[in-house]
Amino acid sequence: MSRIATRIISPWFSLLIFIFTTLLLTTNVVFSAEQPDLKVFIGEWIRPDGGYVIRISDIKPDGSVDAGYFNPNVINVTEASISEWKGLLKLFIKLEDEGYPGSTYTLYYYAEKDALAGFYYQAAIKQTFEVVFMRK
Repeated sequence: MSRIATRIISPWFSLLIFIFTTLLLTTNVVFSAEQPDLKVFIGEWIRPDGGYVIRISDIKPDGSVDAGYFNPNVINVTEASISEWKGLLKLFIKLEDEGYPGSTYTLYYYAEKDALAGFYYQAAIKQTFEVVFMRK
């Protein structure tokens, strides 16, 4: 009986593999027809509720970012990158300094307002805050 079942299943299994492979080879996953202009992030951004500043000076092809953070003095940025998430451009910044032990910003660019909005995680007190940055 197992040989009969194998013979019956094998053609169907082969057909499923063929269909799956064909779909993989002929379907392209594309985030958008055009590459987004990441240069919109370059410049200085100020958080109106406290005067904190993010300065983006360069964006590399791999999405890594040369960024500075000021409160008002320089706070060490250990990681900064731009990626796409659900059709939005996302800026991620990780801080590592006194008073900022692994604090992060996850910000999304809103073109209609030319603003960055998202979340600030203050690791020292383990709290997340909604924040907005406006172009300076």
